[in-house]
Amino acid sequence: MQEQKQVRKSRCSILRPKRKLALLLAFAPLLLSESLNPALADAISPHITSGGKVYSEERPNREFFGNGMSGRLSEASHLRFTGEQAYDDGDLPLALKKLSKAVQLDPGDPTGHFMYARAMTAKINRDLKKGVAIDQEMMTDCIDEWKLIALHDADNFEQAEAKAQWRRLARIAKEMNMPEEEKPSRFARLMGRGRGKLASKEKPKLAQKETDDFKEKENPGRPLNEIERPFKEYQ
Repeated sequence: MQEQKQVRKSRCSILRPKRKLALLLAFAPLLLSESLNPALADAISPHITSGGKVYSEERPNREFFGNGMSGRLSEASHLRFTGEQAYDDGDLPLALKKLSKAVQLDPGDPTGHFMYARAMTAKINRDLKKGVAIDQEMMTDCIDEWKLIALHDADNFEQAEAKAQWRRLARIAKEMNMPEEEKPSRFARLMGRGRGKLASKEKPKLAQKETDDFKEKENPGRPLNEIERPFKEYQ
């Protein structure tokens, strides 16, 4: 019995290293492809890419971060960190500059796309409040970024925010292309209603006022509650 146990142990000790080696050889191509391809840097959201779009023409800082893909990814991580700080401080031009370069260096990271879209949205919202003309190119880029996140980001919370912002900015862009006489008022835009919806909200109030005026003219000097029932029967 002892000899059989020793034989089994020796066989297991021989098979275990072979299994480990086989697993390493099986997963080696996958690991190498993810490390060399920036579009596969995030395995959870593999379809987040630049799509050939140029986000920034600024050259990578090879003197500080080094050459190769590792240097680009390290610089992108640093830019995302400093860009988020600039966004929190309210320095939107600096945040847009840093985050656009971060997306250019590492287009496979969905966090960079999400932060860049948020910064552009904040800039558009600030211009809307100030009444400043909105940059049409930035509006188009912002809608494209939110659309990319909504369709391909694996984070459910980021997807929900992306869908809401995408629809909202699409409505604003549609209003910008309308003739001046067809645009809804600023009050209606802030309330989230167009002219048609706003008018429909006001119609019942106007109808009630006309009804009260009619009652008062037909029955001068009498309280309205005394003539409410006959008036309903008349209707």
